[in-house]
Amino acid sequence: MVGREYLEQMSKWAGFVGLMTIIFGALSALAGVFAFIIGAIPGIITIVLGIKLRNAKKYADEFLASEQDEAKLNMLFASLNSYFKIQGILIIIVLALSLLGMLTGMFAGLALLNSL
Repeated sequence: MVGREYLEQMSKWAGFVGLMTIIFGALSALAGVFAFIIGAIPGIITIVLGIKLRNAKKYADEFLASEQDEAKLNMLFASLNSYFKIQGILIIIVLALSLLGMLTGMFAGLALLNSL
């Protein structure tokens, strides 16, 4: 059976982290709009991630309040699954762009060195 105390702790932290993620996503989206319209996209993705965590909190609370309905537990895991999927895709994108940036910097440095 599910550890009730762990689920309660997860619910509290998912709620807090979700709320902070939404707030920082809104600030990021707002700042991005003033830079370029496309600059708001990371903030919007962050808001979506925060909403996924808030949904996980909601389903965890509903599961704890109900007679431990399995459907609520499945909804909780579905929300967490989509959160981790989006987060994983973003990590892969950041790693790829970082590698591309390092390679570009290395080739630019070599080109500059050769021109001297």
